[in-house]
Amino acid sequence: MSGTIENIKPGSAVEWYDLGCLFRRRGEFGQAVNAFRAAIEEARERMRNTDDAAVLEELSAVKEKAETSIGLVLRITGFVNKDLMNP
Repeated sequence: MSGTIENIKPGSAVEWYDLGCLFRRRGEFGQAVNAFRAAIEEARERMRNTDDAAVLEELSAVKEKAETSIGLVLRITGFVNKDLMNP
């Protein structure tokens, strides 16, 4: 993948997941969630169109990692330190 991160157009679930990880590392959480959701959708689409057990296993793993990553981003962005709110 070359060019700036904003210009990358992934072609597979793994590439979408990797892009989500890059956005997450940069603190661009909205973009990260969008990329992780695209990874999930791409994995689901490919899973519907293949009977290859190895491919299904790989896609399932990517889908699960993307779902977990979305949960992580939501926990990060939803964090509130209640002690700081109540002096």
